[in-house]
Amino acid sequence: MRNVFDQYTQPENRLTHALVSALSEDRRLLRLFVRWATRQRIGRTVPLEIIEQSLPGERVAAETDAEKRGLPDACIYRNNDWVLLIESKVASPLRTEQLQRHFRTASRRGFQIITLLVIDVDGTDLALPDGTILRKWSEIYAWLIAQSSRSDWAKRAADYFVIAENRLVEEGYLKEGTLTTFSGIPFRKGEPYNYPEAKRLIRLAMDELRKNRALICELGMNPRGTGRGSITGQDGVSVWDFLRLKNSKQNKPFTNYPHLTLSIETDRILAIVTVPHGIETEMRRNLLELEYDGFQDLLANVNLRLLRALRKAPGASPWVIVVQRRYPTQRAQAILDARIEYDLRTASPEKQKGSKVRPQPQWLKATYDALCKKRSNLQVAVGAIFPYTTCPATKNQKIVDHVANIWLACKPLLDVMLHGRR
Repeated sequence: MRNVFDQYTQPENRLTHALVSALSEDRRLLRLFVRWATRQRIGRTVPLEIIEQSLPGERVAAETDAEKRGLPDACIYRNNDWVLLIESKVASPLRTEQLQRHFRTASRRGFQIITLLVIDVDGTDLALPDGTILRKWSEIYAWLIAQSSRSDWAKRAADYFVIAENRLVEEGYLKEGTLTTFSGIPFRKGEPYNYPEAKRLIRLAMDELRKNRALICELGMNPRGTGRGSITGQDGVSVWDFLRLKNSKQNKPFTNYPHLTLSIETDRILAIVTVPHGIETEMRRNLLELEYDGFQDLLANVNLRLLRALRKAPGASPWVIVVQRRYPTQRAQAILDARIEYDLRTASPEKQKGSKVRPQPQWLKATYDALCKKRSNLQVAVGAIFPYTTCPATKNQKIVDHVANIWLACKPLLDVMLHGRR
């Protein structure tokens, strides 16, 4: 069934229509939007009017006619003295002449107080005319989300932004920037895992994590480093991406160097430091030179740091994954030959106070032995899991902070690999 907001051809017009429809149907929301967008207080004595693809006093123009005539995408106005013009963009560029023309047209119509709201994806370096306010689509989305608990129309519009973003990314129309912001992982009973939605969410989450100053300063994360290329496909049980460290060579495969991996899966979020199969010989040697007792002490230290990091995310667990894969061809899906996963608390020789996890240090010993006698495409990862069913923190936008804290907790492991025992 066609979405109620899909009334136009151009993406800019569809998004504007979603926003205008919500504001038109909920007049309280309309006044809140004007106050938020412009920082202007409009008195309640005179009602506000809102129209799209037109100017006050005119019939609504067809989409193609509105483009030819250079009409604003929407107008909010009061009598003939105050008007807020809205010009929205997604991929097409802003033009100063177009914005100036909107001001001239509104002035000729007799409006005395004229404000122009420009909505774009990533902002602009263009010199904007006086009286112009710039907002990003992601800011509009965040505002709608903030209003959605009290306005069903705000929620409907915000939901459509998600639909529109998924579609534009799949069509290659939205190559940079976002229409939405990361607000947590919604998957749960009644709202099951959805692969296209997981692709959108991981894109937003990684954008947030690239801005994390602690990851940049303490781990040497490279915010400009390339992660995965385009995440293609329409179906799958997980979506993952990674952040490079500064010493990782861009011209070499990421599987030669430790990296920070985030995976959104059907039942959990996985945040790990990956020791890839192709890790450089010196880094692997740095781990093995610890011998097993030193390796055990290192992981015990990491475990304590992980548990401290997880205090504000009850229901999450410190985790280790060991995987052996092979690939029939370069582009083929991997064939899984072996996989073990375990709670890192099992590596403790004795049951820890207050923990229900029983010791089984043989899992850690098996991990070290596999690294020592590596003869296959073997990958080891250390970090944490955040199950949707037991960890409420996954539903909150601050889950990205928990992910960053997990990576930071694994710093001793990275230090040994990169610099050896000190």
